[in-house]
Amino acid sequence: MTADTKWNSRKRRSVQSIFPTTSSQPTPYPTPSLRSTTQVQPPSERPPPKRSHRRKESRSAALLAATSSSSSSSSEKPSAADQARFDRSWHVVTSRIALPASVTVEDSFGPLPSSQDISNSALEDALLDVLNPGSRVPLATRTEDILVWHIQQVRQHFVNHALPLLAVCDDYSEHTEVLLGSMRTLEAAHRQYLYGLSLIARAMDRDLAEGALTKFRRDLHATVGNSMSSALTDALRTVLGQLMKTVLGIEDSNHPTSKGKKQSLDPARVEATRKQLLELVESLCKVGLAGERFQILFAELLDGMMVAYVKESFAGMWEPNNDMDVKGLIPGHPATQPRCIRELSDWVENHYSRLAVEVTTILGTVQVSWTDVEKWKEIAVGRLAALRIDELFDIVINWPDSEGGVEDLRFAVTTPKRRLQLTDAFSAALQNRLLHAGRSTLDILRTYIAMIRTFHRLDHSRVLLDRVAYSLQLYLCTREDTVRIIVSGLLSNPKEVNSEARRTKLVELVELLYDPDQYRSERQDEEWDDLTWVPPPVDAGANYKRRRSEDVIGTLIGALGSPEVFIKEFQNIIGERLLSDQATFDQEVGVLDLLKKRFGESSLQACDVMIKDIEDSRRLDGVIHRGAINRPDKVKRDWTIHARILSRLYWPEVGEERFLLPATVADMQKMYEIIFERLKPSRKIKWLNHLGQATVELELEDRTVLEEVHTYEAAVIDAFSEENNPNWTFEDLWMKLEMDEDLLTAALGFWEKKRVLRKLPDESYVVVERLADLEEAYGAGAASSAGASADAPSTPRKAKPGISEKEKEKRAVYWQFIVGMLTNSSSVMPLAQIAMMMKMLIADGFPWTNEELQEFLGEKVSEGELELVGGKYKLVKK
Repeated sequence: MTADTKWNSRKRRSVQSIFPTTSSQPTPYPTPSLRSTTQVQPPSERPPPKRSHRRKESRSAALLAATSSSSSSSSEKPSAADQARFDRSWHVVTSRIALPASVTVEDSFGPLPSSQDISNSALEDALLDVLNPGSRVPLATRTEDILVWHIQQVRQHFVNHALPLLAVCDDYSEHTEVLLGSMRTLEAAHRQYLYGLSLIARAMDRDLAEGALTKFRRDLHATVGNSMSSALTDALRTVLGQLMKTVLGIEDSNHPTSKGKKQSLDPARVEATRKQLLELVESLCKVGLAGERFQILFAELLDGMMVAYVKESFAGMWEPNNDMDVKGLIPGHPATQPRCIRELSDWVENHYSRLAVEVTTILGTVQVSWTDVEKWKEIAVGRLAALRIDELFDIVINWPDSEGGVEDLRFAVTTPKRRLQLTDAFSAALQNRLLHAGRSTLDILRTYIAMIRTFHRLDHSRVLLDRVAYSLQLYLCTREDTVRIIVSGLLSNPKEVNSEARRTKLVELVELLYDPDQYRSERQDEEWDDLTWVPPPVDAGANYKRRRSEDVIGTLIGALGSPEVFIKEFQNIIGERLLSDQATFDQEVGVLDLLKKRFGESSLQACDVMIKDIEDSRRLDGVIHRGAINRPDKVKRDWTIHARILSRLYWPEVGEERFLLPATVADMQKMYEIIFERLKPSRKIKWLNHLGQATVELELEDRTVLEEVHTYEAAVIDAFSEENNPNWTFEDLWMKLEMDEDLLTAALGFWEKKRVLRKLPDESYVVVERLADLEEAYGAGAASSAGASADAPSTPRKAKPGISEKEKEKRAVYWQFIVGMLTNSSSVMPLAQIAMMMKMLIADGFPWTNEELQEFLGEKVSEGELELVGGKYKLVKK
């Protein structure tokens, strides 16, 4: 660089020796943006271009050729002078506004250029020459636009020097450091770039200067904005998002608060953060990072802030709206907005929109109107509706504590599109969370009741409920115990509503049973006298008919198909209750009277006859016993047989299981028939022995056993009272009693469980006179597990010795699967089917063989959890 400068000085001195002048040499021809991309250098740092040689040669030739005409000389000198003047002015200006040739991370772009050896007047004069060559140097043949040249060098400098520095900032570990480092770099670059433009603008007209400055900023900002890296975009998204969360009052995900409680932010902190955010936006505008990309980013963040606020502020907040009377609302009439929607609208208007207006005002690109605010409110309500739709299944389960969530949905879900979205989402939730073998029929029915009540509050037209309930109704029809659970729930005692019976019975139906709104005739539901009538929804079906009541019981019964299915099961269950030893039947009679209002007298006539049979039987049984007392020669004094006489045509089909009764019982039955036929000459008795019950008292050597048993169980134990045959095999008992194998197996298992009988190694059974004999034969542990006592019949048998705790847990899991299958899929299953389903349901595979599974099921049979009937397993009813 030093040798080059000395060479330039010698060359200038040789030229001046031939053409003496007081002015400085013109600068080399300016490097225009369209001709070259090399950096313009100050005259002290670059060699003289070849054009100076040509001038020197031409001027030397002019001096030696003295014979040249004077007219020719006079025409060339002004042109050369103007060009030289322009070149010198160009050199003065470009050397002053030239950008630094090297940039480092440490000193960034360096300080602004300091005053050089050129006076201000000389600079201003040079600026006028460069900006106005037409008037200042009209004969100059080669001129350039200084503004174009400066813009071009700025672009080259930004690409060559600014972008590498920004890439260094992208590698910072923290997003805040990335953003601050990038902004400092861009601010330094802007100072350098605008310094040169400010010098040029000193010699320009004010309007022209402002226009040039505006155009320069726009071009520079476009260049900066299009050069944003993904790292800088991510950093800006993170930092800006954190500030917006604080300003908008959104909870920090890293510090969650308890459910249903909002995080209260300090107003001073919010305002300080707001100021910091707006200052950040202003800085971004100054350095060119607030262009189209930033605007898209800000819009995305705003949209995300609304979603986050709705989720964090209203998720799970379903408390009833105490400040509005929602129970008295008339369908179709406007009502007060629910609390959550009012709070959300207030947030959009006073916080969300305010931030949007403040930022867009700084950007100066978009004007927010009141129409935009109202549209944002609609969008926010839609987001709340989407949240409530996702929560609808949980809202249903938690009814009525979730009444507030239903009110939000009722207000927000008004269009057919949203109503369709609601039903589709809820139907999918039903399939995934309810309608599968893992859920009991009781849980499904309980959820269905909550659905009916929830959807009635949500949509009085019942259109939405009809859409989502169809799949549930079909699934309930596949469950064998559906009708029985409904009927048992209706026949529950009102005192069981708040007791442990809720775990096994649908006791909610008892409360609904006595609700007058649950019983409306078809005429009461007609619309001609409905003063609150409104047109049907646009998405209602062709056969739509509005109902004014919830009618939970009617909807449940309707899900079973025809009413005959319910009535038939009701007859079966009420028949079982009438045949029990229950003293009174007030609950059954009350339920029957209420059901008559729904189905009519004729539909339940058989039940009336059944109840009348029981009442008549009690009176007739008393008459027969009084008649027997009057015949002491025919009847023993300990004659204790009682009978319920049923009308064969009106009672459900109960089947018949024939077996031989003890002789004393058969004699009592014969005498009962004789007296009955005298009282009722036109009627005959047919005994149904398998439905009977007996009180058995066994006097053993070390204890007395008193049990209420079935008749076939009493017949089996009576056979062991014969002194000449204390031991009985299964085949001998079967031949003696002529009893069905299933009944005999069940009876022997019952007495084994009661530790009255014991099975010997030769497959015969013997009476256990002393419990000590049982302990000697099997050991203390086996004796206690051979059968449960009368006080604790469900005590499980102890696990086999040597089984680890992990194996016990695995067996417990397998047992839960088996209970679920026998409860929800089929009430009875053979061994092969249970094994196949276990292999399908266990995710990790079912490792047991059929023999191991059979042994496990045998343990459950001995524990009284299962019973084996006809080669199939089923749960024991308790």
